[in-house]
Amino acid sequence: MQFLRRARVLAVLLGTAAGLGLPRLAAACATCYGAADSPMVDGMNKGILTLLGFVALIYLGVGKVIWDFRQRAKRLDPPVRHLRVLHGGKQ
Repeated sequence: MQFLRRARVLAVLLGTAAGLGLPRLAAACATCYGAADSPMVDGMNKGILTLLGFVALIYLGVGKVIWDFRQRAKRLDPPVRHLRVLHGGKQ
């Protein structure tokens, strides 16, 4: 167990040292950092907006279900306040 912990710490330290020592290696690639007017960036932005639209649609659906449940609960008859207690099955 101690060996695994030391191996993890060593891997994190080596990764950090490589990132600090070789900044070009840690920099974003040309695709990720691409020009603002490239078609790939435009497609990525449209993909992000599409996924955000799907998330918003799901949230609206959940909100609509909650709203419908609330409206149905308002239409229910009020709860019965007085109940008749049956003792041993006799009235």
